Amino acid sequence: MSGSGKTVFQVVKVLNHSAALVAELRAGNSGIVKLRETREPRMVLDGVGSLWLVTGEKDEPKQVLEDLEDLPDVSLPMISHLSSSIRASSEFELPANVEAFNLSGHFKTTTFVTVTRVLAAYSARSIDFEEVVSRLREGRLDIPSKEIIAIEIAQGEWLTSQFVRLHSGSYGLSPGADPRALPVKTIENRPDSMRLSSGLLVFLSEPRWSIATEKDVRPEREVLESAERWLGRSKLAADKAPEGGDVIDLLRHHVATTVNEDEKADISAAARLLAGRQSILDIMPQILAKDPAFQKRVQEFELQEQERLKEGLRSRVEAEIKAEKSRLVEIRAEIIEAETRLAVAGQRELLLRNEAEKHDEVMKARIAEAASQLQGTAAAQGDHLRRELDELRDLVLQIPSHPPSVVLSPPLELRNDDAAPTERIAEPTADQDARRSIVVGLSSMTGLTQADLIAILLKSTDEVPVLIGEKAAGVAADVVAAIGGTDSAVAFCDPSRISWQDLMRDETSGLSAAVAKAKANPDILVPIAICGITNGPCEYWLPQFVESRRVGRLPRNIAIVASAGVDGSRVSVPDSVLRFLMPIEVPDSAKPVRRLFAGSWPAELDANRANLADALDVLSQSEAFENGALQRAAKTLSRSPPGVEMTAVAKLLVQHAKWLASISGNGQYEFKNHFKNIEG
Repeated sequence: MSGSGKTVFQVVKVLNHSAALVAELRAGNSGIVKLRETREPRMVLDGVGSLWLVTGEKDEPKQVLEDLEDLPDVSLPMISHLSSSIRASSEFELPANVEAFNLSGHFKTTTFVTVTRVLAAYSARSIDFEEVVSRLREGRLDIPSKEIIAIEIAQGEWLTSQFVRLHSGSYGLSPGADPRALPVKTIENRPDSMRLSSGLLVFLSEPRWSIATEKDVRPEREVLESAERWLGRSKLAADKAPEGGDVIDLLRHHVATTVNEDEKADISAAARLLAGRQSILDIMPQILAKDPAFQKRVQEFELQEQERLKEGLRSRVEAEIKAEKSRLVEIRAEIIEAETRLAVAGQRELLLRNEAEKHDEVMKARIAEAASQLQGTAAAQGDHLRRELDELRDLVLQIPSHPPSVVLSPPLELRNDDAAPTERIAEPTADQDARRSIVVGLSSMTGLTQADLIAILLKSTDEVPVLIGEKAAGVAADVVAAIGGTDSAVAFCDPSRISWQDLMRDETSGLSAAVAKAKANPDILVPIAICGITNGPCEYWLPQFVESRRVGRLPRNIAIVASAGVDGSRVSVPDSVLRFLMPIEVPDSAKPVRRLFAGSWPAELDANRANLADALDVLSQSEAFENGALQRAAKTLSRSPPGVEMTAVAKLLVQHAKWLASISGNGQYEFKNHFKNIEG
């Protein structure tokens, strides 16, 4: 364990109510390295002996002592309490005591950026552990600190309680602490620490203590002496026992009438010590085997255990038999009920068959009647048309060969003031295999997975997927061209384009043509790419686009794929606009995509109810969704094309839900750095 280059100071003297003298500590035998005067209020309030982990040391003008190398132990006062002190106004910039006039000095004081209080433990270096325990029991263990959290009393075993600091300044056991059973702990981790020559172990990180176990800290000779005293009592009791008397009862009576609580604790400690001796454990079975009373008790115990086990087994078997009988009765009742239902079902089947035959005969009769009626009607209509044709032929023969030229107005029922609607030209549509091939080609060239591309297309009609990276703009344009063709709309943002109307007026982008195409063809997907949304203030147009598309002011079949750069002068995006975005990182290995367009893609905007249950089951395994968000995400995931694994597509939707949660919780997220506080 080492200090890892961290700086630790100890307060060695409080100069006045606002200043203190601190000394830098180093591990090993180096001791004090530097003396500094500081006005850090927490160091002044905690007083002499407190330890502090500091960063950012800085000197400021103030009269203090020069750096001292030969400083005594920091546990001792740096200046005698008997020396006279000077308390002058700070305007004179005088030292704090008379002795400081005999040392060279200059104008400086030390401030720190951060100060953190650290605690220390004591691990003796000049004495052994037995001496540490002895001094603790006598109340004369000297530790150069007024606040200690643990004392090492054996190798790797620490006492974290049951000790106090006495009025004399030394440490001793707490009143009522029993050295026969002190709670000791071990350090389970490897905390960052600094060991000083005085025996202090400064913890620079939090140690993790184990569960406390009781330990007899007395020397072994003291434990054995108490055991020998008990053996003497046993021998005396055996000598006083009458012939044929019970030595054990006499010894118990002797113990109850003559032994105090401390001596009982002694025999318990001696028993624990002897229990650890392997030689005693080896011969104990032999000693007990020769004792008739012990053997009799063992036999009685075996008989009692056998009876107890038999009774338990008998009761368990009876309970199982009773449960099986009740289950058999239930099964018989279920069989009878099933037979009754089967009989009823057979009767119903017979009745339904008879009714079906009757309905079949009725339907055949009605069909024959309808056919005869239709045949008669058709014959009558044929005769009527034949008569009208004959009349028309007679009228034509009666018309003169040179009829007068008369301009006739068209009949009223043929007039139409409205213009005829223009016929929509059907565009070729890419089939399922062609769309799957396009996704595979995009994945191989852009570096995005097929599941990521499917998720981008699904979210492009609900929100705005944003591709992030150096090649994000090219990838967005390639994705749009593969779905909508080379004449798809591609717009680039800049600070001069503030509103959606500014983007629509850009003739080179083709946005207005794309919107018109989406209105005329609501059954196909019309993709558009808007590149570099952080190059300008997108908060003025992006919410307008998303909400207008949601309420139907813009066609819902417009699919937008945006991109954001990672360098250059960019504009920060507010949190309210970040909620409309779904960021996806584009790898730097992306390559330009060849022509993949094979026809228009159908606009599947409504949830697929056949896949909705599976989508809910996949997304409910994650805790990132709330109730409303889970339903919306499930509807989006249910529109996945056939043959696509929903679990892979759901990963990006879960990532998007976590992104929204980090914005709501004012947290930090991986992609958030690309949108916040990025002005160049």
